Amino acid sequence: MSEFPSWVRETRAPVPLPPPGSCDCQVHLFNDPKLYPTVVNPPFAPPDATFSDLQKVERVLGFQRVVFVHSTVYGADHSLVLDMLEGMADRSNCRAIARIDDTVNDAMLERLDAAGFRGIRFSFQPHLPKPASWNAVMRAADRVRGLGWHLRLHVGRDVVVDYADELRSLRNIPVVLDHLGYVDMARGVDQPAVRWMVEQLQEPNWWVMASNGNRLSAMQSGWDDAVPVARAFIAAAPERIIWGSDWPHVQWRKARMMNDAEAVELLYRYVDSDPALLQKILVDNPARLHGFG
Repeated sequence: MSEFPSWVRETRAPVPLPPPGSCDCQVHLFNDPKLYPTVVNPPFAPPDATFSDLQKVERVLGFQRVVFVHSTVYGADHSLVLDMLEGMADRSNCRAIARIDDTVNDAMLERLDAAGFRGIRFSFQPHLPKPASWNAVMRAADRVRGLGWHLRLHVGRDVVVDYADELRSLRNIPVVLDHLGYVDMARGVDQPAVRWMVEQLQEPNWWVMASNGNRLSAMQSGWDDAVPVARAFIAAAPERIIWGSDWPHVQWRKARMMNDAEAVELLYRYVDSDPALLQKILVDNPARLHGFG
C-alpha cells in the first residue's frame, strides 16, 4: 500500500464550471507496470490512475483539453503516452510534454512531435532525477526549439535564485516554471524566489503554471497562503499564465487529499472569478503555448 493518500474518485463539478475550451495543462498517466515497466528504483510506485480514469475526471470538471506530462517513473521511454495518443481517432484536444535526454534520437523526436508532444520537462527537485548537467538542458533546448516546443522546469524553493544566471541564458524558447515555482508559501511574496520570478516574467518568453498552491500550502484546506503568491505572478504576466490539476497528485504529503474541483476553485480565488482572466489562463494562453486549433 502506498504511504501517500490516493486521489479522490468521487470527483464533483467546480462551481461554476470553467469556460468552454478550458485546458488542464498538467496530468500524469499510469498503467499496469507489466505492460509499461518503470525505470529501476523509480522515485514512487505508479498509482492506479489510467486514461479512462482521467477522462471521467475531466468530464466532470468541465475541461475539454488536456496536456499529458510524461512521468519520471518511465524515464525516457514514452511508450505509454505515445500508445495512447497514436491510438486516438482524434487527438486535436490533447498535447503532451516529454522527458528527453541524449538517448532519444531524432527519429523518436519526430515521432513525438507528430503525436502531439509540444515541450520537454526537467526537474530540479531534490527527490526526483535531475538532468545530467546544465549543458544537457541547453542541448535539449537546442533540439526542440525549431519544433516550436517549450521547456517546463520543475524547480523547488530557491532553485531559481541558485540557477539565476543559467536560467536567464534560456532565450528564444518559451520557458514555463511549474507549480508556482514550488516556493514556500509560508514565506510570502517577499521571498527572493518569488521576487526573482516576478521580475523574470517581464521577459516575453517566461511563463508560470499557477498550479499546486494547495500542495504547497501549509494548510489542509482553504490554502489562503497560496493566494497572494499566485496573484503576484498573474499580475506580472496574465497573458503567460497557465494552470494544471497535476492529477493524480502523486506523493501527496498532506493528511487530507482534496477533491479536484477544489483545485479549480482555488484558481478562481486567484483571479476573483474574473471571466476575462479565466479565459486567458484556461483557454487562450494554453492554446497559444501548446498549439491547440
